[in-house]
Amino acid sequence: MGISRSVRSLAVAASAAVLCSVASATAAVADDTGAVITFDGISSDAGGDGTVSAGQTVTGTTDVTFTVQADPDDEPTEAVVSITGSGAYQGTGTVKQTFALNPGDCLPSCTLHATLDTAATRQFAGATNGVAAPLVNDGANTVHVEVDSPRPRTVTANTAVTVDNGRPTVTLPDLPGDAAWTSYQPVGLSADDELSLRATATGADGVSRVRYFSSGTAWPAPVDLTAPKSGTTWTTTLDTSAVPAGLYAGGVYVVAYDKDGRAGSPVRADTLVDHGFTITPKLDSVIRPDETTASVTYAYPSALDKKFPANLNYAYPVSTTVSLDGTAQATTPVTDSTYEGNTAGFLADLGELPYGAHTLTFDTVDNRGAHGRTDLPVRVVSEVTPTWTDGFQDFPVAGSSRKFAATTSAADGVSRAEHWTLDVDGTAFATGSYPAQPAGTWKTTTTGVHDVTLTIVSQYGDTTVRSVSTRVLAATTTQLTGPATSTYGGKATFTATVTRTGAEAAAGAKVSFQYKRAGTTTWKTQGTVTADSAGKASYATTAKYNGVWRAVTAAKNLTWASSTSKTLTAHVKAVLTVGKPATKAVHGKPVSFTAHSSPYVKGTALRFQARQKNGTWVTLTSATLTTGGTATAKITFPRRGTWTLRVYRPATTDLTDTYSSTWTVKVS
Repeated sequence: MGISRSVRSLAVAASAAVLCSVASATAAVADDTGAVITFDGISSDAGGDGTVSAGQTVTGTTDVTFTVQADPDDEPTEAVVSITGSGAYQGTGTVKQTFALNPGDCLPSCTLHATLDTAATRQFAGATNGVAAPLVNDGANTVHVEVDSPRPRTVTANTAVTVDNGRPTVTLPDLPGDAAWTSYQPVGLSADDELSLRATATGADGVSRVRYFSSGTAWPAPVDLTAPKSGTTWTTTLDTSAVPAGLYAGGVYVVAYDKDGRAGSPVRADTLVDHGFTITPKLDSVIRPDETTASVTYAYPSALDKKFPANLNYAYPVSTTVSLDGTAQATTPVTDSTYEGNTAGFLADLGELPYGAHTLTFDTVDNRGAHGRTDLPVRVVSEVTPTWTDGFQDFPVAGSSRKFAATTSAADGVSRAEHWTLDVDGTAFATGSYPAQPAGTWKTTTTGVHDVTLTIVSQYGDTTVRSVSTRVLAATTTQLTGPATSTYGGKATFTATVTRTGAEAAAGAKVSFQYKRAGTTTWKTQGTVTADSAGKASYATTAKYNGVWRAVTAAKNLTWASSTSKTLTAHVKAVLTVGKPATKAVHGKPVSFTAHSSPYVKGTALRFQARQKNGTWVTLTSATLTTGGTATAKITFPRRGTWTLRVYRPATTDLTDTYSSTWTVKVS
């Protein structure tokens, strides 16, 4: 069932808006939908019947009528109607009217009427040099309605309009766009000793003057541009030679006035005053011809040398010419990697430089045409080149001494090794001066890879450094042990113990056991054994002949050096026994004794001996060894008593002296 309500008086904001009527509604607004805003009419000094149409033109005082249908559960408390100037123009703002709403004012709905002055102005850029700038600039705009409720919730509605108050407009054809601030391009109007200013001004009511002014008291003082004889471009020239260098941004403007003296929207006229810069080549006074580029830093006055985002990179070098003794050598253009966007410095090509003393002139121009110049005296020299003559022919062994030596030469025919130093891993072991050539002896200590470095300083102070790696191998020590005497046909075991530098066991070392038979000169390898974790390697053989043994440890690639033990003389005695010798005899009667011995050697004589009272032995008889390995002798004892006997096989080249066990015979 519909509800009718009489018109109420509404509390109105300071703008004194008037409530025209409260319309009745046949149904309540659905819960939680918020207010509904409807534009009913828009009219202005431009005329019109109040019909609302998209983009309609409004001029001067503009009347806006709209209806608010409220949500009963969330009644509005305020309504604001406004038109806002574009941020692209200076001095713009907002004209608006605010309505304070009480409970029930918009139930079920209310129609509000607002009056907005689109021609309103406000003082911009101060009272001294400023202008009465329009709050709402001409052009496309929006009438904006905002209704607030206590939930809180804000409901808005917009309708497009075109504002046309006939204000003049001005543009600066020489002013780079906003993109220049983020793309390393020049920003602002350019000025060195003078500023040439151009402004294009148009207006429906004509243009009476164009002014260049500052919002502060500093430069520039307000100045009117000269009207064109034809066209729309106004011009002037200002002396900036005494103006401090810097970017004058955010406080310098240009504005146009129509014939009625009304100002248009001011535009920013950012101005860069650039009186040039200084450059500093980072180049030593002594250089080599292969130094084809030089790092160059540049410095603008402090007012220009500001970090991002204050001024970004509005001024920077774009080209450098390097001259040698007055003749241009090379010109380096702008590239992303050298100048543009690199405020720390840039690279300049030097071109081909001949040997000798010269003057390099650096002439750099920036994107404003300003120059920075400097002269730099240099001497171009060749490096002093070393050639190693000793020290790297093989790997040194720890604990040994190694001599390193080199000769030197120079392509320019003048430079020489005035001073030199030899070091290993940064520790010098030899120094010298011209005319001595680099040479020195290093006492090796620790194993592993070491850097041998030769540093040469010429008479001009030019330095050459050459490093070569060498590897110090561990030294090994091989000790051989084994039996001094073995029995023919028996087992003889020899053991080699291998240690490396630092008294460490040379685990895994390959040890060759070599043997030289007595009477020969040739060593023969009998076997090769791998040392265990204790560095020990053993070799077992069957004893046959007298000879000399030695153990040879093989070098391990990039790890240790080889070594050979001292020789070990190993004797072999024959097998010599007496089979069941008689233990009783009668003096004057012969007794036979048979001895057994191996190996058989033709012509071998065995001596049957008796021990005398003084302990010496005397030969009683001899017998020749048969091929069966026996020798039998008959002994006649000349007297009674107890006799101690043995058999003796004299030494030969292959076998050492051999004695049988002793036995006793009682002679009656």
